[in-house]
Amino acid sequence: MASIIRRGKSWRAMIVRKGRRVSATFDTKAQAISWATQAEAAILAGEAPAEPEKPAHVANLLVSDLLTRYATAISPSKRGSRWEIIRLHALARMDAFRVPARTFDPPALGAWRDSRLKTVSSETVNRELNVLSAVFNVAIKEWRAPMPGNPVGMIQRPPRSKPRKRRVSQAERELMAEWLGWDMKSPPDSVGQWTAFAFFLALATAMRKGEILSLTWGDVHLDDCYVHLEQTKNGYERDVPISSEAMSLLKILPPGPAAAPVVPIQSGTLDMTFRRARIDAGLPDLHFHDSRREATTELSKRLSNVLELSAVTGHRDLRVLKSYYRPKASDLAKKLG
Repeated sequence: MASIIRRGKSWRAMIVRKGRRVSATFDTKAQAISWATQAEAAILAGEAPAEPEKPAHVANLLVSDLLTRYATAISPSKRGSRWEIIRLHALARMDAFRVPARTFDPPALGAWRDSRLKTVSSETVNRELNVLSAVFNVAIKEWRAPMPGNPVGMIQRPPRSKPRKRRVSQAERELMAEWLGWDMKSPPDSVGQWTAFAFFLALATAMRKGEILSLTWGDVHLDDCYVHLEQTKNGYERDVPISSEAMSLLKILPPGPAAAPVVPIQSGTLDMTFRRARIDAGLPDLHFHDSRREATTELSKRLSNVLELSAVTGHRDLRVLKSYYRPKASDLAKKLG
């Protein structure tokens, strides 16, 4: 006898007969019972049960539809949702994904990968593959998309590119502050000056841009020399010790209410302002995130071991930490004596 079980908003029919196990999921209980009755009769007659018909809207579902739905239903609940949503909509506009989901297979994804690598880096493609994999997993498990499986796990990933080695010199810090209009002493009062302040705070603490922009005055504990990050990129909270350099920066600012942001600008605004300033300053290869590598390398000189360093930076995978730790050979030679 068939087993009909409700799972969320759908119904699952399962039959075990003559050593065979078949199952299918339906929108209504009536559909599940009807298919199960016919399937059970087919098995008893020694025939293969018919595949359940999929609704027309499911059969004609495009991969781009899945990307758009994920951007609307899933991405907004994530940290860093803005960039994921932008990426998903950009992918949905590509011809490679404007095809039926039921026909989208590993060769199709592999062809997109090869074409994409002609215009962007392997790191960009790997990030996009991560997003696609998340979409396909949800689509298959939760939305019952007519896909045979997640094709991302069935293709070869592009090799990882070499990690950046870019350091940030003192002269470059001062040049960026000059182009952003901040004297490095007064409280910021413009978008440019707040961008410069955020960059200098990142250089002093190794905090990520998103962590700095999410920091509120209730998270700042100057008396105990640390700031608390409730949520970070990897999903774990952590306390970041404040050096004398970072302390001096924070003391420039007049304290605000507990819920008020320490750096009151939006991520997109900071990105655009920093990008314009670096180009005007003649530093087109400088990224805001280079501050994390610079800070990590400088902090490593003051801390006794890699575990202390990871506790400050928030790296849970020490292999990833190595890509940010870029000491000069001459500095290491001084430690050797």
